[in-house]
Amino acid sequence: MKTKKRILFAALILILLSALTVCFFQFTQCGYLMTIPYRASFTEIDEHVFVNKNNSMNSKEILSLIGQAKERDEAFFGELHFTDDTYFIFCDDEKLIGKLGEDHAAVTPSVLLKKHYICISDDYLDLDILAHEITHAELHTRLSRSALKRIPTWFDEGLATQNDYREMYSEEQWVSQTDNGKNTIAPEDMDTPQEFYAGEKDDRRFRYLNAKHEMSVWMKAHGQQGLLELINKLNDGTDFNTAYEE
Repeated sequence: MKTKKRILFAALILILLSALTVCFFQFTQCGYLMTIPYRASFTEIDEHVFVNKNNSMNSKEILSLIGQAKERDEAFFGELHFTDDTYFIFCDDEKLIGKLGEDHAAVTPSVLLKKHYICISDDYLDLDILAHEITHAELHTRLSRSALKRIPTWFDEGLATQNDYREMYSEEQWVSQTDNGKNTIAPEDMDTPQEFYAGEKDDRRFRYLNAKHEMSVWMKAHGQQGLLELINKLNDGTDFNTAYEE
C-alpha cells in the first residue's frame, strides 16, 4: 500500500511539474520568447532573425534595416557584443504579437540564460526603432545582471534614443516643448519603469525627450570612452549616481 501511495504521489508531482512547464512556455512572455526558434509558427530567415510564417513583410528589407541599424550602433559603441545573445523577432500576426508581449521593444528576461529578444511588428519596421532597440540590447549585454538592475530607466531609454533620430525626439523638439529647458523633468523623477512609462503617450514621449537631452549633454562631455568607462564601473559595483557624476 505504501509503495502504491508513493507511486501515486510521484505521478501527481510529475503531472503538476509538466503542467507548470507547459504554462511557462506557452502562456508567459519569457517562456514563449525562449521557444521561438522551435515553434512552427516562426521561421528563421537569417541567424537569430525570425519572422512569423505567411507574413507580409519583406525579408530583404528586414535584413537591410538590421544591417544599417547595427552600423549605427557599432559607430556609437565602437564595437558590438550583443549579436550572439540576441534574437530578432518580426511579426505581423496580432495573436502572435499578443504572445510576444511587445510590438517594438527589446526584452531581457530575468531568468535562466541572459538572452535578449528584439520584437518588432510590421507597424514599427523602421531603422530608427531598430537602432533604438539594438542600443538596449547592446547595453544590457555589456552590463552584468546586478549592474543592469541598478541603472535607472531614464538612463536606459536616454541612451537608446541617442541612436534614434526620429524628429519627435530631436533637440529642436526639446527646446520647443521645455521652453528651452525651463519646463523639464528631473532624472530622479524618471528612475523607475513605473515613473517613466506612466500616463498617456504624450507624457511618455516627453520623458523620452528629456532623457535623450540629458544623455546627449552627458555624451558630449564624456564621449564614447566615458560611456565604456561608466559601464565598467557599474559592473565593478559602483553606485550608478556616483559613476555617472564622476
